[in-house]
Amino acid sequence: MIDQLREAFPQIEENCLTIINNKHTFVFEDPKSKKGVLVDAKEKYHFHIQNNTISSYNFIQNDDCLMKSVKGGQCDYVILNDNCVYFTEIKATDENLSVRRKKGIKQLENTIKFYLKKIDSINLESKNAIICFDNHKRIAPQASVSTKQKEFKNKYQIDLQEGNYICFE
Repeated sequence: MIDQLREAFPQIEENCLTIINNKHTFVFEDPKSKKGVLVDAKEKYHFHIQNNTISSYNFIQNDDCLMKSVKGGQCDYVILNDNCVYFTEIKATDENLSVRRKKGIKQLENTIKFYLKKIDSINLESKNAIICFDNHKRIAPQASVSTKQKEFKNKYQIDLQEGNYICFE
């Protein structure tokens, strides 16, 4: 899929794509720049990526890099390897959880629609959309608590989850 993205988005290499080989990566969503910053595990972070494969994976800064402002917003990152993709939205605000969830789902939908217009299909074994709420402990992805999860799966063939941790196996 990364080759399809490179073809569809020639600007991806400039500042939007980071290739990561680390076993553990911790991402902090900087509130000022609205960009993902890779930090040490001892620092505050919003998202933990564990890579148990021998291959690297791709970390795409989607919001305001690959995708510029879209009505309703777009997700923060697209994280993928050769088998799996995670459309990722960080919701680290003081808003009500229900409001954050609703906004996050809309941003994920906007992003997926945008990508599907550019690359026709996502041909990977595992397709996921994940909303991460600000939390100080690791939470493995779990199915979204709303009925949106089933609708999301039917509409996009993508699993909608909530959590702050993903693992490439």
